[in-house]
Amino acid sequence: MHIAVIISSRLGLPLLQDLAAQGVVAGVAVPHTGHDEPEQLAQTVAALGLPVQRLHRPGLGAALAAWLAPLAPDAVLVLTLPWRIPAAVLALPRLGFLNVHFAALPGYRGPEPLFWQLRNGEAAGAVTIHRMEADFDTGPVLVAVPVPIGPRDTHGLHRGRLAHYAVAAGRQLLAALRADALPLRPQEAAAARYWPRATLADVCVRWAEPAAAIDRLVRATNPWNRGALATLRQQPLRLLGATPLAGTVAAPPGTVVQTGPDLLVACGAGELLRLDIVVLEEGYFTGAQLAGLGVLTGELLGEFAALPAAQAAPAAAP
Repeated sequence: MHIAVIISSRLGLPLLQDLAAQGVVAGVAVPHTGHDEPEQLAQTVAALGLPVQRLHRPGLGAALAAWLAPLAPDAVLVLTLPWRIPAAVLALPRLGFLNVHFAALPGYRGPEPLFWQLRNGEAAGAVTIHRMEADFDTGPVLVAVPVPIGPRDTHGLHRGRLAHYAVAAGRQLLAALRADALPLRPQEAAAARYWPRATLADVCVRWAEPAAAIDRLVRATNPWNRGALATLRQQPLRLLGATPLAGTVAAPPGTVVQTGPDLLVACGAGELLRLDIVVLEEGYFTGAQLAGLGVLTGELLGEFAALPAAQAAPAAAP
């Protein structure tokens, strides 16, 4: 059994290392995207003693066909490729191209499902391996391993857990490939939903939302967007840690209702949110430190989307 691997994210590195240790990796391709992560991955793969092929978006189909011809792998395992693979190329390996999707299918199709699962308050994600088709994240499922999402998990914590669980999913896949018994299960079309990449509006705090919803947003943006976006005195304020508290107050959403010992802010329906970790241009601060910088009870925190265009910045790439 020989597998070729395409990888563009460190999220798939533990699985690649496990497959390499088992001696089943015929070759590895890394896309050239202009970002640092794939370049670092190419060096890591080379250090593992594996041959590395660099891919470019123009001419991708021809380059993949030329790469696979001498390798003759039984299957190609795809770990987060940002580009669409031409349909004709998908049929070249005997067992096809198999995509490792770091979310549950078909309910969380799309390029950044980690953010949406946390934002939506899901109790679990998944590592799902499916046979690739012409459309993104479609095709029958071979392996689906549930991955719990803890009540205080951040994007980074869940990402790390996904990388760990992917090793177990990969071993299940390899056992099925070796037995030549692929348990293909069609995706249920009625349950399918595609989630696009988060936009600037998606990562901005809306103080009128419930405290629990803002908490989920904060955890879903930590660390990849350096937090959820709000404003303090017309300057950007990023929330990296926040905790909903019991009780309510009679104050407009966004109002600072307490500055010591904790910094508490009113949310929708007067619910309370404690600001634990925030980021200003001057640095990273606890809520208590922020209060010590002069934030006053009764002060109103704003919404980032309302800033003038010159002050607004797009969400960071995950």
